[in-house]
Amino acid sequence: MDSLFGGDVSLISGIFLIVALLLAFSFEFVNGFHDTANAVATVIYTNALPAWFAVVWSGCWNLIGVLLSAGTVAFGILALLPVELVLNVGSGAGFAMVFSLLISAIIWNVGTWYFGLPASSSHTLIGSIVGVGLANSVMSAGHTFGDGVNWGKVQDTLTALLVSPVVGFVCSALLLLLFKAGSAALLRWSAGRIHSEELYTEPNKSKPPTL
Repeated sequence: MDSLFGGDVSLISGIFLIVALLLAFSFEFVNGFHDTANAVATVIYTNALPAWFAVVWSGCWNLIGVLLSAGTVAFGILALLPVELVLNVGSGAGFAMVFSLLISAIIWNVGTWYFGLPASSSHTLIGSIVGVGLANSVMSAGHTFGDGVNWGKVQDTLTALLVSPVVGFVCSALLLLLFKAGSAALLRWSAGRIHSEELYTEPNKSKPPTL
């Protein structure tokens, strides 16, 4: 396995590493069709964009976000991992950590997708990481419950999870009022007569979105 990984890696470790990569790819695949529905549901339901265009548009901007981001959020999530498992990620305990958090996140994502429940894959991954940290503290000798979990980072993350919906609600409400006022002013200014039915038509709830 040396030629494949460029280092001194045993056969078992190499197999575990390949399995870990496949699980990571699987999580990203599930994350794609799971969170895309959350991202584009509003614009498809309101007929603002066709379903195919909304999905492609969302995928392009997600890719651009990954390429242009500084990785701050990713490093923030990484800080939640138990330090001793991160330092020994190539050990059996390290692989167990990776397998556990990815498999549990995949199961939760597939389950919520199957039952049509809107849920965030990022929140799922955060919960899996904290769960792994708590389980590690219970199973490791000489540890008390909760050891190894970065509770300061957990508190910051939970605060962000609680505050972000409120910020999103307030900002979207303000933008809606602003756009409604702007649209009304534009219609009054325009010489042509534009009916609201032409700007928005309520979708048929008994039919799926059209492509």
